[in-house]
Amino acid sequence: MIKKTFSYIWIAISNNIQKLLLKHRCKALMKKYEGQTLRLDLGSGSTKRLGFIGIDVSPKADIQWNISRGLPFSDNSVTEIRSDHFLEHLELPLVVRVLKECYRVLVPGGILDFTVPHINPYLEAYEKNDLDFLKEKIHDIPQGQDVIYSTCFDRIAWLLLRSGEHKSLFDKESIISKVKLAGFSQVMTRDFDPKKDVNQRFSSVYVVAVK
Repeated sequence: MIKKTFSYIWIAISNNIQKLLLKHRCKALMKKYEGQTLRLDLGSGSTKRLGFIGIDVSPKADIQWNISRGLPFSDNSVTEIRSDHFLEHLELPLVVRVLKECYRVLVPGGILDFTVPHINPYLEAYEKNDLDFLKEKIHDIPQGQDVIYSTCFDRIAWLLLRSGEHKSLFDKESIISKVKLAGFSQVMTRDFDPKKDVNQRFSSVYVVAVK
């Protein structure tokens, strides 16, 4: 009983510390970027997207920050948020939390524009058992492991899971539903745009939501 009570107390303390860290970081960043149009690139790694502030745990990002703590910006302060194949690396409850944070920080009319891998382009090939098509499109199986990923299902499983690297799986309907769950009502998909997208992938679905 004592151990359980201590555990609850520790969780409450940890949550309060996280909130204080977020609040402190928020104040510092809002001061740093005061007067600027804020455009964020979530899970940017070391990539620099022109005109955007990269946020990632990587020390090479513009802002080194664990997004699971929340977005360190004030309500209604960000004009646009981009993300490229990042959300699938989070557990599904955290995906929804991050999307809710996006909704919180975006200004009214602000845009969330992101991409994740999805299963839809492969369903027809899976139903037809077209392994040749799947081998052509999913060709980055780890060296020496082709014998393991030898069926249609195996190929799709590798695409979506990446041996555990990916934590969440999507089809088009599922990712749109998560965006709506976060509070967005205007949600749509778009085509690849070479003017603003990089690394076009056959598996990508491009989602746009307006607050």
